[in-house]
Parts: sequence; C-alpha cells; structure tokens
Amino acid sequence: MRRLFEWIIDRPKRIVCLGLLFALGFAIFLPTLQKDIRADAFLAKDSPALLYRDVVRERFGLTDPLVVALESSHAQGVYQTSTLALLQTLSDALIDLPGINPERVLSLATQNNIVYSDEGMDVVPFLEDIPDTPEGLAKLRAQLEDFPLFRGLLVSEDARVALIIAELEDDNEAEQVYQALLTRLRTIPVPEGVELHVAGEGAIFGYIAKYVDIDARQLVPLAGVIITLVLIFAYGRFGPALACNLIMFCAVAITVGLMAAQGVPFYLITNALPVILIGISVADGIHIYSTYFDMQMERDGSPRELLIETMLVMWRPVTLTTLTTMAGFLGLYYAAYMPPFQYFGLYAAIGVVVAWVYTLLLLPALMILTRPVPGRWYTGSGDKPSVFARFMGLLGRFTLNWYKPLLGVVALVIVAGGYAVTHLQVDENPVDVFHPDEPVAVADRLINAHTRGTSTLDIVIETENPGDLLDPERLARVAALQSYAESLPAVGGSLSVVDYLKQMHRAMNGGDRDFYALPDDAELAAQYFLLYEALSGPTDFEDDIDQDYQVANLRVQIKDGGYQALRRIVEPLEFYIETEFNREDMRATVSGRANLNYHWIDDLAKSHFLGLAVALVLVWSVSALLFRSESAGFYTLLPVAATVLGVYVAMVALDITLGMGTSMFAAIAIGLGIDFAIHSLEKLRVLARRHGKNDVAVLSAFYPSCGRALLYNCLAITAGFAVLMVSKISSLNNFGAIVMLSILTSFIASVTVLPALVIWRRPAFVYAQDSAGSRAAWRVPLVVSLVIGAAVLGVNHANAAESEAQLPVLEAQALVTNVNAVASGEQVSRKLRMTLTNKRGKQRVRETVVYRKNDGENQRSVLFFTSPANVRGTAFLVWDYAKDQGDDDQWLYLPAARKVRRISAADRGDYFLGTDFSYDDIKLDGKLEEQDFNFSTCAQVERNGKAFYCLEAVAKSDKIAKELGYRKVDMLINPSNWMVMHGEFWDVKNRPLRTLEVLEVAEVQGIPTRMKLSMGNRKTGHSTVLQFTEVDYDSEIDERLFTKSALERGL
Repeated sequence: MRRLFEWIIDRPKRIVCLGLLFALGFAIFLPTLQKDIRADAFLAKDSPALLYRDVVRERFGLTDPLVVALESSHAQGVYQTSTLALLQTLSDALIDLPGINPERVLSLATQNNIVYSDEGMDVVPFLEDIPDTPEGLAKLRAQLEDFPLFRGLLVSEDARVALIIAELEDDNEAEQVYQALLTRLRTIPVPEGVELHVAGEGAIFGYIAKYVDIDARQLVPLAGVIITLVLIFAYGRFGPALACNLIMFCAVAITVGLMAAQGVPFYLITNALPVILIGISVADGIHIYSTYFDMQMERDGSPRELLIETMLVMWRPVTLTTLTTMAGFLGLYYAAYMPPFQYFGLYAAIGVVVAWVYTLLLLPALMILTRPVPGRWYTGSGDKPSVFARFMGLLGRFTLNWYKPLLGVVALVIVAGGYAVTHLQVDENPVDVFHPDEPVAVADRLINAHTRGTSTLDIVIETENPGDLLDPERLARVAALQSYAESLPAVGGSLSVVDYLKQMHRAMNGGDRDFYALPDDAELAAQYFLLYEALSGPTDFEDDIDQDYQVANLRVQIKDGGYQALRRIVEPLEFYIETEFNREDMRATVSGRANLNYHWIDDLAKSHFLGLAVALVLVWSVSALLFRSESAGFYTLLPVAATVLGVYVAMVALDITLGMGTSMFAAIAIGLGIDFAIHSLEKLRVLARRHGKNDVAVLSAFYPSCGRALLYNCLAITAGFAVLMVSKISSLNNFGAIVMLSILTSFIASVTVLPALVIWRRPAFVYAQDSAGSRAAWRVPLVVSLVIGAAVLGVNHANAAESEAQLPVLEAQALVTNVNAVASGEQVSRKLRMTLTNKRGKQRVRETVVYRKNDGENQRSVLFFTSPANVRGTAFLVWDYAKDQGDDDQWLYLPAARKVRRISAADRGDYFLGTDFSYDDIKLDGKLEEQDFNFSTCAQVERNGKAFYCLEAVAKSDKIAKELGYRKVDMLINPSNWMVMHGEFWDVKNRPLRTLEVLEVAEVQGIPTRMKLSMGNRKTGHSTVLQFTEVDYDSEIDERLFTKSALERGL
C-alpha cells in the first residue's frame, strides 16, 4: 500500500483532475433523471394487487381523481345562485383542462337526475338551468336529497361542501395537471363566503412532486453547508472542509448520475439518498484528517511522510467501515419487496464504495496540495487540550469507572426493546406525507369530515356469462355485499349499478319510495338500461358495469386513508367475500387505490424486519471475516443492535408509527452506526496490543484520538440528517429525526458500551497478538454485482403530404343542395344491426327491424328489437314533427313490464338508444339542415386516389350548437353520388367530438343507400357501427305499425 500512496502523493494534480473528470462524466446524466413518486412505485411490478388493478383500469377506465371542494359559510350552504354558478364554471374549467378526462368530471353540474314524470321516467341534468329564486334553490336541494346515489357524494349532508371529482387521463401527469389546475383556479373569481380546496389522490401526487423538486434543490446544498461549518468548527481550518466537499460532490454525482444513466427513477424517498452519501463521504475524511493532525502534534516530519504514514494507518479501518456499511445497505436491498427501498439500498451501497475510492485516492492528493495544519480549536491552547478532547476524556473516565452499570443499562434497553417490538404499530397515510397545515392536508380533512371520503376502494364482481349480473338473485348478493361494505368503520358510502337500478325502478313506478328496490326480473333490468340509454348517453355506466352485463364495479368511499383504517376494511371485506359471497357463478375481488395502499404498507412492515435481520447477518459476517473472529462480529453488532432496540422503545413511548420514512431507519442506522463500532474496535485492538491490559492507558489514548474523531463524525452525520427536518415531506422529517437519534445513540454506545465490554470480557481478538493463529481460515463470500447499461431508442417520424384533389369548383350552397337532393324514399323498411364498442374493445350487439314513413314534413319511425334475448320485444316509436309543430312524441314498450311508456322528447343532440349517433343524425339520414348552419367550402381532399369536396358547417348560434351538441362539422362529399362520406364533429367548445365514416353505399331500387356507417366518439373512445340489410323502399308499410298498440303486439 505504501507504493500506491507514494504514487498518488507524487502526482496529486493528475489524480485530482482525473477524479473530477470521472465524476463530471456521470454528472452529465443528472438532467435525465426521471421522477416516480406514485404510490404504485412501492409495489413490485408483479404484485397481484397491482396487476389486478391494471386489469380493472382496462375494463372500467378508472384513474386517480383530483377533487375540488367548494366550502360555503352561508346559511344555505352551497345552495346559493352565485355558488352554483361557480360550481358550473369550475366544472367547465376542469372539462377543458388538458390531462383531465372530460367524460369523467363528476359534479352537480355534470350529472343527471333519474326521476318520474307524467310522461314516464326521465333523465334530466341537475343544473340544466341555475336557479335564481329561493323556491328554485329549495327545489334543487330537495331533488338531490331525494336522490340516494349522490347524497353525500356530490354535496355534503349539511350542504356546506360541494365536490367536483375529475379523473386524470394519465396518472403519470398528475404533477402537471395539478399545477395547471391551481393556475386556472387563480383566474376564477370566488364569491364571498366560499373557499376552494383541492384534494384527492391526483392532488396528493401532484403536491408531492412539487415538494420533491423543492427538497432536491434545497436539502443537498443545505446539508453540504452545515457539514462544512461543522468541519470548520472542528478543525479551525477551511482546507479540510473544501476537500471533504469535493469528495461529497463526486460521491453524489457519480451515484445519482449512475441512477439516471441506468433509467432508475427518483422516488419519493430518494431525496434522503444524497444526504446519506454526504454524511458517509465526510466520515472517513474526518478520521484521516484527525490522524494526520494528531501525528503533526506528536512528532516532526515532512507533510509527505506524515501523510503516507497516516494513509498506511487508516486505509484498513476505512476499508473495514466501508465493507460493513455496504453490508447494512445491501441488507435493505436484498430484503425489501418494494423497488424504491431496493434501489435506495443498492445505490447507497454503491455510493459507499465511491466515497471509499475517492477517500483513499483523491483525499491524499488534495491534502498534499493544501498541506493542512490543525487550528487552535483542534490543538487547544498550550498544554490545555481542546474542548472536544476534554469532553472525550471525561467520557473515558466515566466509562472506566462505571462500565458495569453501563452494561446493565444496555441489558435493560435490549429487554425493553424486545417488548417494544411486539407493540410497534405500523401505519401510513398518503396525506400524512404533508404537514397538517398544508392546503392539500386541510382539504383532505374537510372532505373526509363532510362527505363520503377521499379514498376509494373498488370491488370487481365477475360472472361467467353475458347478462348474468342482471339476474335478481345475483343483484341481491351484490346489494348485500354493498351493505356489508358500508357497515365497516371509516366507510363513508358506496356506489354501484345496484343503486342505479333501484332508482330507475322507483322512477318507473311513479317515484314511490317504496319501490326503491331492485327489479325482480332480469329482462326488466336490461330494459331499464335500454330506456336510460334512450334518454341519455351510451357511456354513463361504463365505470359501473360492462356492456355485456357480465362484470360490474362497486366503488366504496373511505374517510380515512391510513393503513390501520384500511386494514379494518380490506381484511374483513376479503373474508366476507371468500366465505359469504364467492360462488362458482359469481366472484368478487378487492381492488382500487385504497387496496394498493393497504398492500404496499403491509409489505413495508414485513420488509422492515426482514431488512433488519439481513443487515445484522451481513454486518456480522463481514465483521467476523475482517477481524477473523466470530465473537468480533457480535461485539460490533452490540452497539447498533442496542441502538435499534432503543429507538423502538422511543417510538412506542412517543406513539410514533412505523411508516414509509421510519421503516428505513434500522438498516440505515446499522449501515452508518457500524462505523463507530468498527473504528472503536480497531483502535482498541491497536492500543490493547500496545499497552496490554493497562485499561487506563488504553482508554486515555483512545478517547482524545479515535474518540474525538468519532465525535466529529457523529456531529457531521447528525448535522447532515438534520436538514431533513426542514423537508416539505413529513415522512422525511420523521426519517431524519429517527436516524439522528440512531446516530447519536450508536456513537454513545460505541464509545462507552463497547470499551466497557472490552474491559470486562477482554476478548482474545482484541488483546491477543495474533488472533488468527489458532483458527482455521474461513471465508464469507460477499458479492455485489453491478450491471450498468443504457438503451437508446430511435423513433423515426414520416410525414405524408396529401396530394391536392382536382375537382370543379362549387360554392358551398351548391354542395348543400346536391346533398339534400339525393333521394331517400317516402318509406323504407330494413333490418338494422347495431354494434356498440367501448374504448377497451368490448362489443355489444343489438338487432332490430326498422320502419319509416314520411308524411309531408313529418316523419314516423318504429323500431323493434329482435336481439339480444333480454331486450327482445322492446319497441320504440317516434313521431317527428316539423319544427313549427312542437316537440316530437316518443314511446317505449318494455315487454317485461308489459306497458307502453311515454318518454320525454329527446333533444336533437341526445344519443339515439345508447349509440354514438344523435337523434338528429338518424332523422336527417345523411341530409343537411340548412336552417342550422352557415356553410363554407374548404380545400378539396384526395382519399384512396379519389377526390372529395370538403364542406364546413358551423352552427348559426350558441343555442343551436347547444341543442345539437356540437358547433361545427367538417364533411367530405363524394361527387359521384353527392353523399357525405366522412364527418369530423367539433363540440360546442371547438374540441374534437365525433368522427363519422360511411363504410358502404349501395343503390337499392334506384336510391343510393348508406348500408354501413360508423360513428366514433373522440372523447369517450366509444363507437357504433350501423349495418343495414334487407332494405326495401317499394313495399307498402301498414299505417297501423306506427301506433302504441302495435308496440305491444310486436312483429
């Protein structure tokens, strides 16, 4: 080793330049470091809970929501005209906000009421018009309070709080969406007496991301500054502080840069990693500087010779502590189930190695360049030792005189720690990551106190065959499961397809509350859904039940997201499901965000104690190997084991739970605290072999030298972790406090208990001249394999330019005239097959027979369902009148109820029988309504080698746009038959809405006929294909088909 250190010291500038260039080579990867602060990151990718949650998302499209709460201090609560107007404005703003799923914004301003009317069941918006009279406000409140599905969900029971629940399109964009939402909210005027709050899982992740960035920018520099001040205070010189800072920079830059280069994300707990590396990097430097300064004070010699002698003395204990610290962190890596903890342990171990290499290579080069000398704070004044040396001398005399009581105290701590382990409580609440006065925490408490709660649990019910879920017996079992879930503590409410069916059944029976019950017939339930779709849109139930009525979701709202609260919900639910609910014909599985949180926190406790055990075994193995004595391993473990058990006692006494931050402390305390024990044992071993069994001489030499260096080490590391106390993330506050306590305790135990134990037991590995002489050689393999790789993906984008179509130029009005001049027949009969596909590719097929007959400007149509079986016989009759003759008349026959129900006239823009076509699309049948639009031409387009005219139609007024559900449509017109072949619809706010494609055209009995067409909804991902067959324009249609009695008779 002498030749190595001589070579380094003789080439200091070269070594320093190479070391810094190597570190900078890794530092260039730091800007590419990606964040992953999701709770999902704490579960392994193959976790059953995570995998099934992804399946549920694929089926129902559920994501983590942002929740905006309006809190009103008015006597009437949120039922004020100005407050409701604000609710409408906020809902519209969220719908327009990029990153928010516009179809998944749930509020009083976006949801429908299911009510009885004189014409039958009706589906109407709660806030179609904002009431501005006391009577209107009271009526709205009564309507919501009479609607059990949303009571306590959209507006609190006391009317103080109203919620807007908006689901994210991508959970990974939570931070950007959250910040965009806050920016938007600041631009919206808020009436007096109303406050806005933002909460929910999406808000939590967005808020955390903001604070992770703040911490990353503040904590590392602050830790460096504090440790620099400690070093200046300890040595009275700036040189040691500068040299240690360079080593700290290199260790952090290389370790974190390696993470970025390997694509390992920056997790929530990774903010603590640089702080740990800073403390570790400076620790060995402190011992080397202390030994060097002690040699300067003890004897004369050139800086070169003294520095070489220092490195020859210190390389072994520095290496020993590096290996044992690595063992502690690798225990966390090998034992942890959760990726953030695994990577934390692995890269902390890598950082320890980097710090060791730079300490042995770069530090001596820096020291020979700066040639440091100790300041007065270190040397003392005259014959009077420094204050630190005096303090350590006092501690040494205390240990020598009271070593047996000290050991007795340690024994009591170990016993108390064993008891505390059995009473340590595991708990973690995602919102507790924040300080209690943070806005997101305040919002969470407010919403949990007044509404159903911010946490959600999903129970997915699966049956064997399509339609099985509509069976009354199965629906009753789902209702019983829902009732049981609502009986559990901290559950605020729930929502499922059962609730909708009950409300529809009540509405279809005169609104009588006694009929708030499930229908007793599966076909009647299916026909209720069909009726609802006729009155509303095709996607209203997508997050509640699939299109085949085979899989459903029961969502449970929870008022407390903490682990202990979730455990009292998830575990009983799973037991109930397994013992009471599951059968071969129907099974349920618990999923959702709350279930994920329960599982990763449950894993947290298991990995904590396993990590502790693995770390202890690895540290013992390495210590025993290095000292070539099994008993030496136990000696090094005693101080850190006593420390960990003592911390358990403190946690139980202070009611501190084991959570995300505190769970890491044991493995890290072992990894860092073992340094004190290794340095103490190594120094005691050297001194005991020099002074024999002269305890006074051994301790008198130990405390002012090694003991003082350990004190500096303790102060530096503790100061480094103290910066975590100013973190915006409370979990890191707890982590910092617990580790600080652990480091202080490990230091005290190592410089008191360990020397006391050595004095009392006088182990051979300390006092014997050759502790290995009588032992057989043995080895413990310790292998750390680091695989460094980078993958570069190239994506090529090709742009294809459309060739310009060449057609004769026509004015817009000429195109409209030509389209409307296409014959459509005065009557037609045909079969219609409707294929409805949701955004996950799940299809539902309905087959019908359709008859239409024109009577001047009026039109009558009747549609009979022939398939599937549960809606067979259902019939729909429409009498369309000219605009100046009043609203259309509509009737629906439900064969299961054996009644013809008149239903309220649909708006032109309402969706036709649950499809993606509007009533106006069906009525016009490819024609254009000139009274509604201003037309203009656009650039001609070539598709598949054929030229098309382009026509743009823009609604003439906001009123018309609202009626139609869209403001503009861009159409491509085929000049060979003057039919609209393609259409792009834009909603009232000029956002993409729907896409029409005419897939097949045929001439039937001399009339150009659209045989197959599709309509896709750009917002919901839902699509519909209409396939017409057996089209007949010539055969006479009996007038009696267009009567209510014909609906009952059927075909």
